[in-house]
This record gives sequence, structure tokens and C-alpha cells, in this order.
Amino acid sequence: MKRLLLIGLLFCWLLPGVYAQQQISGRVTDALTGESLPGAAIIVKGTSIGTVTDVNGNYRLEVSGTDAVLVFSFIGYLQEELQVGSRASINIALSPDLEQLDEVVVIGYGSVKKSDLTGSVASVKAEDLKAVPVTSFDQALQGRAAGVQVIQSTGAPGGETNIRIRGTSSVNASSEPLYVIDGMLVNSNGGEMSIGGRGPRIGALSTINPNDIESIEVLKDASATAIYGSRGANGVILITTKRGKAGKGTVNFESYYGVQEVAKKLDLLNAAQFADLINEANVNAGRAPVYVNPDRFGEGTDWQEELFQTAPIANYQLSFTGGNENTKYAVSGGYFTQDGIVIGSDFNRYSFRVNLDSDISDRFTIGSNLSYNRLSSNGVLTGPGTIVPGVITNAIQFNPMAPVYDPTQPLGYTFEHLLKAGIANPVAEAREYESVTTTSRILGNMSAQYEIIKGLALRSSFGIDGLTSKSNTFGPNGLKRTEGSQGEASVSTLEALTWLNTNTLTYDKEISDEHRINVLAGLELQKFRNESLGAYAFGFSDPRTGWHNLGAAENPQNPGNGELEWSMLSYLGRINYSLKNKYLITLSGRIDGSSKFAEGNKYGYFPSGAIAWKVAEEPFMSNVNFVHDLKLRASYGWTGNQAIGPYQSLALVAPFGQGVFNTGSGAVVFLGKEPTSFPNLDLKWETTEQANIGIDLALLKGRLGITAEVYHKNTVDLLLGTPIPYTSGFGSTLLNVGNVENRGVDLSINSVNIDGKLSWNTALNFSLNRNKITNLAREGDIFMGAGGNILREGEPIGTFFGYVFDGIFQSNDEAAASPTIVGQQPQAGDRRYRDISGPDGVPDGVINDFDRTIIGSAQPDFAWGLNNELSYSNFTLSFFFQGSQGNEMVNMNLINLENVNGQQNVLAEAGLNRWTPENPSNRYARALATATDNVFSSRFVEDASYLRLKNITLSYNLPASILGKIKVANLRIYASATNLWTLTDYSGYDPEGNAYGHTTNLVGVDDGNYPQAKTYLLGLNLGF
Repeated sequence: MKRLLLIGLLFCWLLPGVYAQQQISGRVTDALTGESLPGAAIIVKGTSIGTVTDVNGNYRLEVSGTDAVLVFSFIGYLQEELQVGSRASINIALSPDLEQLDEVVVIGYGSVKKSDLTGSVASVKAEDLKAVPVTSFDQALQGRAAGVQVIQSTGAPGGETNIRIRGTSSVNASSEPLYVIDGMLVNSNGGEMSIGGRGPRIGALSTINPNDIESIEVLKDASATAIYGSRGANGVILITTKRGKAGKGTVNFESYYGVQEVAKKLDLLNAAQFADLINEANVNAGRAPVYVNPDRFGEGTDWQEELFQTAPIANYQLSFTGGNENTKYAVSGGYFTQDGIVIGSDFNRYSFRVNLDSDISDRFTIGSNLSYNRLSSNGVLTGPGTIVPGVITNAIQFNPMAPVYDPTQPLGYTFEHLLKAGIANPVAEAREYESVTTTSRILGNMSAQYEIIKGLALRSSFGIDGLTSKSNTFGPNGLKRTEGSQGEASVSTLEALTWLNTNTLTYDKEISDEHRINVLAGLELQKFRNESLGAYAFGFSDPRTGWHNLGAAENPQNPGNGELEWSMLSYLGRINYSLKNKYLITLSGRIDGSSKFAEGNKYGYFPSGAIAWKVAEEPFMSNVNFVHDLKLRASYGWTGNQAIGPYQSLALVAPFGQGVFNTGSGAVVFLGKEPTSFPNLDLKWETTEQANIGIDLALLKGRLGITAEVYHKNTVDLLLGTPIPYTSGFGSTLLNVGNVENRGVDLSINSVNIDGKLSWNTALNFSLNRNKITNLAREGDIFMGAGGNILREGEPIGTFFGYVFDGIFQSNDEAAASPTIVGQQPQAGDRRYRDISGPDGVPDGVINDFDRTIIGSAQPDFAWGLNNELSYSNFTLSFFFQGSQGNEMVNMNLINLENVNGQQNVLAEAGLNRWTPENPSNRYARALATATDNVFSSRFVEDASYLRLKNITLSYNLPASILGKIKVANLRIYASATNLWTLTDYSGYDPEGNAYGHTTNLVGVDDGNYPQAKTYLLGLNLGF
């Protein structure tokens, strides 16, 4: 009886729930055509219950209760929500999302619907930028857009990034794109906006908070960039920051915290192995061994372990947005902090932004954008050095038998390397040499727009980009770097200000159903000025005052200061014409006048034209159902480059000190001046001519989108440092000589693979570029002096030149019968080089300059990025791959890491597999204490192709049912990993990077670069 009672109670408890379950069925169709929508998603709001429609648009779903709300969605259509109520059948017609189909794209001095775009423009949204934790937004562009090559030249916090849009177009002038933030042309020139001093340089764009950005548009072809005239040759990157919207105010808080670690360490000899190598190197040189029982040293000091650290990274952002129909606001504040994976390095940024928009009347609107960012950074020196190399090079070469600390030394560190001059204790250099940079930047503009008559609007804006920066460095006596100066300090300051006034008149008129025209005319004025001051002092017997009292130094130096100033006056115009919404024409042009160039050449004209045909709008396409959209585009035009320092067309003079003039009656001592540069009175712009053909294709009702483009760029009148006769008094001057060509293909594919309860989206971009110097206007090559880089007609920028490594001599007889290196007689175990040519063009049995040849290139065959996003219920998984294929890197570290002379530590593979009669290696030479083979050869040029899992993120969005209870609009939590895995044959730390930063003509060189970090983090986004 009790059992029956319990069963009855349980049945009564479950009965309401059983009866609450009801079957819902129906059909989903297109509201305009009435066609069924197969694959449309139907989800019960606030739950993971859902289904998708079949091939006929039909669905069937079981719901709980009449209060259930169904959410209907389909790509390219507006989402709809309906409460079930008492209905058993629900049919719904979804309306096309016209806003999505006609997405607005920002272009120069305006915007257009994406469907009306005639130029080549790639868009990157805010969610893509947030996927990877970065100090600067330019880093987040890597792999996100076709035709945009982003190279993380250093992993240092706040470090510089190199961006090339459709190849390198210049040799001496900058090849970096122009950045425009909310209409303000931002100065990113590291030479003008980054402080000098004796510390590492911070990227000019690291002062901009990436969290404030809503979207980025990359303008690539001449039609898109010619409106920026003399600064459009390298492409233009337009940044739009977040703005307020009418409606209820919202508060959003975003934060993440993570840890970083070096992605890879090099396998080097331990102390015992190194001691054994030293013994063998000395024995082979006819000397006595140095150490008895090398095994007694054991593992010794792992200098990489001492230098690298697990470092935290964190970000906090609070924003407020809202407004009414007349006034809208967006206010945000943020704090970003990052410790470097190298001890002694860090980066901190404080940011504040306010954007306001107000409609004063129906015809008059005003707006403002203002941001303030302050950053502070502690830097360590990596890469090549003049006195001692950077700390990375020191760490991989320093003696593993030496301890980190030595209490007998002034600073308590092991001072000497004991074996090789010029190598320093990396821990001492990183911890004790201080380099602190603080920078404040104000960036913003104010604008006003008045509609004179319907369709005719006058807009005027005034913007500023103001930067102040200070760099303080101090190296106490007792470091290897300060051995000659007996302690050194410097204080450097920089103040830079750019102001920009833009005035445009826009007429937009739909003349009839068949004709629409948009005309833009504008006048723009810009001026830049900076002032720098630097003071240096040497000789600090007491390190306690550091840079705070330069007067305490025994050897103060004369201070130095400098000023730069340039200005521009521009006239711009553009006409967009549409016929029947099918045939589009764009004509644009700009006249720029720059103070940088000589009289008579200050003004340049940069026109462009583009046409587009919306093939999908033609009647003959009406029955081609699988084609959702099809547009053909073509453009042609000219852009310019004036990214050189000012005053280069002028004859500059400077004091040369005292002079003596013999008058016959006695010597007269006088102070004189001398010219410091050879003036070029004909100096003018570089000009880039570009043609572009593109196709935009959407298939399967927009589920598959393809954009493919081919382009050809030819840059003439290169601003090139060119040798001139020494009879002029100078060795070279800047001339307009030489041509560079870039040809390539850009491909972007976006697909909705699955759309329903489980969704899967994919975005792929592919870039192929062929770069070539077609004219240098001189005989012979230009040697760049580092990493084997040369400039040669017919070859790309970033070409490597040297000897061809041809293995190891296996016997003395083989060495004696082979070509010899001038001044050296090789023996068994020495490196062999290929005899390629001689004075008469044929091999001559001697290895000399005639045998050097092209041994590689930094230019990739192609680069790509692939992003996948899968969503199920409230979970989203995204993983982003990025890669480069065919590029090579000069691994300058190998020159020492494979030199088994016992003077510095080496790679374990080279040290343990060195040539011996018993181990006839054909790759690594014999141990020899007197070895002087530092020949630059193909042995040090490596394949730097790579495939990298750039980011993987798993996120969870709290369901609406829970959010409502806790009074929260949205809550997203996520876990993310960056640089998690890299597949490459490159033996160094990182297949990316460049020891010479933004230098255009010296690329693809790894010389102790700061490596990139592997990062793991947890984060949340919270909205109220």
C-alpha cells in the first residue's frame, strides 16, 4: 500500500510536467519570395533545446509549457522571436537583413554600402581584434586580411610591428601604411614619434588602446587609397572607435589575466659538455687541455633559465555607452599591464576615451573623439649591440661553467665570460641596466556638419595628435656594457604635435530610380613639429643617484637637441556614380603639397579610377539560384610616398670646430661651419602605379562568400640613397632613382558550414606577392652591411648574398685537392664552400668574392590565415591558424652557436656531433681553438616557413534565463591560449621577427631577437 501511495504521489508530481510538453511544428520561409529556408535554426530561448528545418523548410520541436519562446534565425535574415502560447503549429516568414546585405564600409572621408564598393577594402571586426591579447592593435591584424603581411619583429612588450600591404614598395622611404583613427591621420613614424636615447624603442602605435576599436578597414588598391594621395602608396588602415547608440545606457566590464612563457628554448651544451669541447678544441690546436675531469662541472648554469621568466599579463576595461535621439556618448577607461618573458622588461598602459555625437538640429550635428593614453615601460636591450650584444645573445653564448653571482665583483655578478671578449653576464645586463620610458599621448578631433540643402553637406574637423615622451637610462660601473664608460646615464625627452584641419563638401543625390551620384570635394591642412633633447654622462663612481643627477658624473657630455617640422596642403575630390544600381564608377584624385620636397616639386597629383558591375542584378541571372551575389571590379591609379625626413632637399650646415687661416702676417684661428649633406634640388615624390581586378561572389544564399583579386604595382622615382662622386664632398645623397614592382593575388573565403543548433563558420585568407627591384639606376649591387642583405636589379628586397656551404672536408687529401679560401689552407673537419666563379666567370680554384651568390630571400611564396568558429548552445570554440611559406631567415646566432672553437657556448647538436675522425659529420666542423671561420654562407640561411596555432579560445555565455535572475545583460567567460603550437624547420627561437625593426631594406635577420611568448589566459565580459 505504501508503495502504491508513493507511486501515486510521484505520478501526480510528474503529471503536470508531462502534460506541459507539447509538439510544435511549422515551416520557415523567405518573406519576400515565399521560398522555403532549409537549415534555419529554431531554438527554445534560454535553453539548449533546438532543431533545424529540413530541405522543405519544415521543422518539428517539443517544448515545455505555453510560456516557451522560440527563436528563429537564418544567415542573411532578421532574427524573430515568438511565444508558443496554445499553438501547435507556427509558420514564420523571415525578412532579409538588408543592413547585413548592405553593410556599410568606411572608406576615405566617407562610407559606402559594401555592395557599392568599387575599390579593394578588407574589414576586420572588434571580435577578431579581441581574440589575441596584444599591446598594440596592429599586432592583432596578423593573418586577418588578405594582402596584409604583419611581422611581429620583436616579442618585447610594446615592441614594434612591421606591416606590408601588398608588398614592399620602397627602399629608403617607409613602407608602413598610413593609419587614420576616426578621421585623424596618425603619425606612426618611429623616427619622429619614438624617443631616441640609449634604450630600446617602443612602437608608436602601442599608445592606442585596442579595446576602444570597433572595426578596421584596410584600403589596398589605388582606387581606395588615392584619396590619401602622397601617403597612400603603402596602403591605408582606417580605425573606427566605439560610439554610443540611442537607447538605454549600458555598462560593460572586460578583463583577462594570464601568464606568458617563452615558446621555445635552444638546446645548448651544459657545463660538463662545454668543458670537454674546450679541451678538444685546444688539443686540436696543439695546446694542452684546460680542464681535468670535465664531468665534475655537471649541468652548470642554464643561462636561458636564468634570463627567461613566467610573466603575468592582465587587462581591465570599463565602458559606458548610451544616449537619446539627439546626443550619444561612449566613455571608456582601461588598464593594461604586461611583464616581459625576459627579466627586467615590462609595459603598462593607462587609457581613457570619450566619444560624443550630438544633433543640434535636423541639419546641424557635432561630434568629438578624444583619447588620452599614458604608458610606462622598462626595456632590456636585445638584438645587435655596439659595445656588447643584447641579452638574448649573451644568454645563449655565456659560459655555462660560470655562476650567475660573484660576491667579489662590485655588483655581485660574474663579470667576465672568461673566454670570449664582448660577451656579458645576461642576468646582470637585464637587471642592472635600467631603461625606463614614459609616454603620454592625446589623440582626438572635433567635427561639425551642416546640411546646406537636402543632399549637400559641409563638414569641418580639427584634430590633434600630441605626444610627450621621456626616456631615462642608467648603467652602473661594473657591467660589461659600461666597462669603457665607468658607468653611464642618459635623459632624453621628446615633444611632438600634429594638427590636422579637414574640410569637405559632399553632395549625395538620387536623381532617379536609375541614377545616383555622390560627389566629395575637400581641402586639408596638416602640420607636424617635434623637439628633442638628450643629455648623457659617463663616469659614475657612486651609482646611487643614477640618472637623477647627471652632474655627479666625472665625464658629462655636451647635450644634444633637435627639431623637425613639416607641413602639407592638400586638395581632394571623389565622384561615385551608380547607374541602375548595377554599373558603378568611382573617380578620385588628390593634390598634395609637401614642405619636404624641393621648390618646383612640392606638389604632386594622384588620380585613380574604378568601375564595378553587379552581375547578379542582371535579368539573365534571375534564374541562377545558387548565385546569391556577383560583382566584378577593376581599378587603376597612382599614389605617392613622402615618408622621408624633412630638409633632405636642402644644403644643411653645422659647425666643424676651429680652423686656422694663414694670412702671411700670422695665423688666424676661427670658428667655421661645413655642409653636412649634398642638396638635391630636384627631390620629389615616389609614385606608385597600381592596377587591380577583383571579383566578389556569394553562393548558396550567402553561405559561401569569395573575394579574389589580382594586382600589379610599379613604384618609380624611388627615394633612394645613391652613391655620388666623392669630388662632391659626400659619398651619397637621396635621389629619385630606381623602380620596384609588386605583383600578387589576394583571396578571401568566408563560409557558413553549419547553421543551426550547432553552427560552424570558417574564414580563410590567402596572399601571394612577388616583389622585384626592376631598376637601381646604378651598376652593381647595394650591400646593406648586415645579414647578407643586398639590393640587386631583378631580385626582391630582402635578398641574401653569400657563399654556398658545401659540407665538411672529410680528409686532408680532400681538403688539399679542393678550392682554398684566400689566406687559409683548410684541413679535414673544416667547412667547405662551393667554387662558383672567378675573374673570367669560371671557377678558378680559389674561394673569394667571385664565389658569393644569392643564397635566399626573406620574401614568402605565400602567407595565409584560417579562423574557425563553432558554437553549440551557449558554448563557442574558435581556433585561428596563421602561417607563411617559402620565406627564409638569416640566423646570425648560428655563426657563433655552430662555431666549436670553445670560445662561447654552442648548440648541443653542433657541439656533440662535431666532426671527428670517428664521427665524420658533413654538417658541423671540428673543434679548433684557433678557428676563425666566420664566413657568411648559406649555412646560416634557414627555411623560416611556419604554421602556427595563433589562438584557440573556448567561451561560454550565460543563458538568458539565468541572466534575468541576476539582473545582468550578458556574461561571457572564456579561456584562451596564444602561440600555443608552431610547426617550423627554423632552428632559432622564432621564425618571425627582424633584428632591425622597421628598416625597409634590411629584413629577415635574427640576431638575438626578443622571442615571442606563449600565453594562457582567463577572461570575462560583463554587461549591465
